[in-house]
Amino acid sequence: MSAETLGPPTEATAAELPRREPPASRIEWLIDNAVAYDELLRAIGRARRSVWISQLAFDPDCMVYRSHARGAPDDEPDDDRLLVAALVAASTARAVDVRVLLNASLLLDTAKPLRAFLARSGAARIRVRGISRFPHLLHAKILIVDEHEAFLLGSPFVNGYWDDARHQPVDERRPARELGGRPLHDVSARITGPAVGDLGAIFAELWNDVSAGPTGSTGRARDDELRYRPRPALARGDDDAIQIVRTAPRRTLPRQREGHTGILAAIEAGIAGARSLIYIEHQYLSAGPVIAALTRALQHAPALEVVIVLNQNPDVTAYRGWQNVRLREAGLLDHPRVGLFALWSAEPSVARGGPWAVNQVFVHSKVLTVDDGWATVGSANLDGVSLHSYGHDFAGRIGRRVFRHVRNFDVNAVIRADQGALVETVRELRVRLWCEHLGLRPDALAARPEQGWLALWRECAARNVSTLDNGARNASALDGGHTCSAPAPPLSGFVLPYSTHPTPAAQLADVGVRVDPRRLDVRFNPGWLEVHCSPNWVRNMFA
Repeated sequence: MSAETLGPPTEATAAELPRREPPASRIEWLIDNAVAYDELLRAIGRARRSVWISQLAFDPDCMVYRSHARGAPDDEPDDDRLLVAALVAASTARAVDVRVLLNASLLLDTAKPLRAFLARSGAARIRVRGISRFPHLLHAKILIVDEHEAFLLGSPFVNGYWDDARHQPVDERRPARELGGRPLHDVSARITGPAVGDLGAIFAELWNDVSAGPTGSTGRARDDELRYRPRPALARGDDDAIQIVRTAPRRTLPRQREGHTGILAAIEAGIAGARSLIYIEHQYLSAGPVIAALTRALQHAPALEVVIVLNQNPDVTAYRGWQNVRLREAGLLDHPRVGLFALWSAEPSVARGGPWAVNQVFVHSKVLTVDDGWATVGSANLDGVSLHSYGHDFAGRIGRRVFRHVRNFDVNAVIRADQGALVETVRELRVRLWCEHLGLRPDALAARPEQGWLALWRECAARNVSTLDNGARNASALDGGHTCSAPAPPLSGFVLPYSTHPTPAAQLADVGVRVDPRRLDVRFNPGWLEVHCSPNWVRNMFA
């Protein structure tokens, strides 16, 4: 089959073919990018026809380090762990149709450097296009192999986003450029079945109708378009337990002039059905409609608990203020049935008696689950620009007007685990994430404790506060104030209470940890300028 002829064979009529129920979509959770990137390489290695990629950014030097979770060594040669090298090998050795669609707007253009790298490497078969629709960004992160399996990814292909489940506070494989060297937690998913066709149709639409041509101009090369027809199984629509929803700006898709806000509609509907538990771990939480939906759910469901894991220092300055103001105004910061938490990592110094390294774990996930029966995962943050309108995040009239209707291209999967093979899928996701965050065994997280889930989270967070605080206090109490040589006990997972204070050191102090530099070395602790002006984010966008 040609790479351009992507639909099913049409010679046989429906009457000539046996009637069979289309297969159900399935999903596999890939928690943390070491695992996700390993699976990407395996899938690219299996590719025989096509590899299609949609990404915010793709740096040519993006490395795929071996995952400790799979028991493999980290000292393999660098050449065969470059992500782009796997694509070059697929396109040259097996004639795989490799297409890469990247953001190419004023704020971020990684299409141009990737094209230049591929030209120098002699990889002319790989086709790269860029979407230039300033101020809208291509934020959807998808990889589709042979129209058979697809990956919904949380992170861009940039070295600062690699990490494994250990989340070591210091790791030379994570450069400081993107996120200050912080450990990073993310969630991706591998999907098979009819939902892959929906993702393929979205990719083809973006490739054909929105992207710039191969030279970076706004014109399109007609002979390079994808003639993609979704497979018949997609006609089942809402019968599939995995639905693909998206966000798209207005006036960018020729056949959808008003764009899409399907992710927001799905999230509002999912939250409205909550009765016992909503779990959120997200990079941001600033979207007014989402916070309003949470408030309504708490009012309508007296037994509902809400557990939220967020960044205290997002990578964009304004988000910290927006997030905290909205949480406070909605009464969620001190609501008795809402718990807000952050993730931290700590480990002893290599030098005996040295201070423990402590660092924030940057939460890059986009996960929302409801009652262990409904979930959405993908690329969309809980902010205006990923859901409906960036202008809605602003408090002032000028910002609200200037950025009205600005929204990114995003894609999420919605999972209804109330039928068939997916009945335990959402519970599995929640339990695996909580095992990592709380440091508990799965059997402790399967059934709701008598005192509720929030009591368990608060207990684990309080224990970690005590661990860090006691270590710092013991250091100053022994040997006349000299550094203590006795190691502190390990944290239970990574969870600490959430704080609205501006800097990591102030956040630790706010939740009850004495920040003594002789005992705790806070590795990411930005000053006033970085907290309030995000110079690193500005540099990364325009570099």
